[in-house]
Amino acid sequence: MVLGNYSSESQVKIDVYTEFNNDLENIWVKFEKDAVMTPFQSYAWLSHWQYMVGKPLFSVQPQIVHLHMEGNTIAILPMGIRKIFGVRILEWLGLHQADYMGPLIIKNFDNKNYDENTWDLIESSLSKFDVIHLIKQFELTVKFLKNINCLLSQNQNLKAYKASLPDKWDDYFGNIKKRLRSDSLRQQRRLEEIGKVRFTYAKSHDEKNKIIKSMVIQKSKRYREMKVPDMLVINEYKKFYESLAGIFSNNLKVHCASLDVKGKLVATHVGIVDDDTFYYLMPANEGGDWKKYSPGRLLLLELLKWSIEKKLKFFDFTVGGEAYKKDWCNIEIDLFEVSSASSFLGRIYLYILILKETLKKVPFLIKVVKVFRK
Repeated sequence: MVLGNYSSESQVKIDVYTEFNNDLENIWVKFEKDAVMTPFQSYAWLSHWQYMVGKPLFSVQPQIVHLHMEGNTIAILPMGIRKIFGVRILEWLGLHQADYMGPLIIKNFDNKNYDENTWDLIESSLSKFDVIHLIKQFELTVKFLKNINCLLSQNQNLKAYKASLPDKWDDYFGNIKKRLRSDSLRQQRRLEEIGKVRFTYAKSHDEKNKIIKSMVIQKSKRYREMKVPDMLVINEYKKFYESLAGIFSNNLKVHCASLDVKGKLVATHVGIVDDDTFYYLMPANEGGDWKKYSPGRLLLLELLKWSIEKKLKFFDFTVGGEAYKKDWCNIEIDLFEVSSASSFLGRIYLYILILKETLKKVPFLIKVVKVFRK
């Protein structure tokens, strides 16, 4: 369903889709070839998320904005409205399953395509909302939002890390800390003493399915061991990952790999590969007695080596400032959060968010939360 068609004085036309359908798919997939984006903004990924998680778990109402001029797409803004305690939040689609968020923007976009009415026209064509809250986005997205006159408060609140890959494995591995190199080689020798060590890259649907199911079991076990909330006990999340094996798209390649010893899968990984980047998403390992052999790290090394052999340019560890990522990466990325309230309820929502972030920085309360979780 398309809510409406609007145009500005600069002849930018606006369509808003409230569902994923064939017309939108044709526009979106065609534009992916010319857009600045990540796989998390692909039609295949976000439509899968909406069907598996967004609609059944959060009752998300899609608000997908198509900006076009003279028959050519300029941008697609994959947004949706979700309610929390009656507050209607306009946000990017993907939520916890999109490590990077934002619009698809035409390469070399020029702000002369927009005028001061562009965002006003977009906002007037959307369903009513109380607050805009957009997270996990690049600086380019913030610039784009400003160019269409979407005036929001912004702050840099997250980090992401990735490695620029050389042409040869030795050039990369030689720059890793000596301690890590030596220990990794030692751990692999220890595993080889137990039995045959094999790295597997899934090629068929059945092979992917096997690895994904093992990853879900291992990841869920690790969440419980770490005493953190286990999202995989929620059926919608579990189905989202388990059905990734069935996604077939030229612009979204789901990559599944495993490390097995004597036929037992001791480490697994489910990620994404695009034209020049490997996205490291869902690593898991068997834990228990296998933990002392660092199987997850050994599989990570193999994935890095595979990426270099395939002539990929980057290995992306995505969102999160975990300390271990700095051992493998040489690029740090700032991610931004932007927000704006359009009603009294929206302002209350933003005040609560600010209070929540402030309390997170109080050492005493951090300890209380950890004890409560345990």
